Amino acid sequence: MQENSQKKSIVKQNILQMIDLLGITRYDFYKKTHITRGVLDQNNGMSEENIAKFLAYFPQIDANWLLTGEGSMYRHTTVQGGTNPPNRDKYIQMLESKIEDQQKIIDLLEDKIQSLTGSNANTNIEAVTG
Repeated sequence: MQENSQKKSIVKQNILQMIDLLGITRYDFYKKTHITRGVLDQNNGMSEENIAKFLAYFPQIDANWLLTGEGSMYRHTTVQGGTNPPNRDKYIQMLESKIEDQQKIIDLLEDKIQSLTGSNANTNIEAVTG
């Protein structure tokens, strides 16, 4: 008699690894992704719909890694030298740094707009009164 035992798919194994690494409870995972509760406990594959829900909620996760287990868990990013974050805290630090950098750019652009608008307004006033 042949034993019919299935093991969890590589996709489910990778998702379980990721939520453990990020410190997310299964309850929170199901609630946030809208994936049916208990799916990760079943010893079978995962539907395309559930994979799509997962990738929509976790866009930082590399789809190739999710499907095959190969490569890095995180998608490549150009922030801070293109390194992939090894854990949640470092990923958060990277995002905070990116936000700070973007805020600096916004501030510089606002200053540039102000200087252009201010000098342009003076030129328009001189033209009208001149």
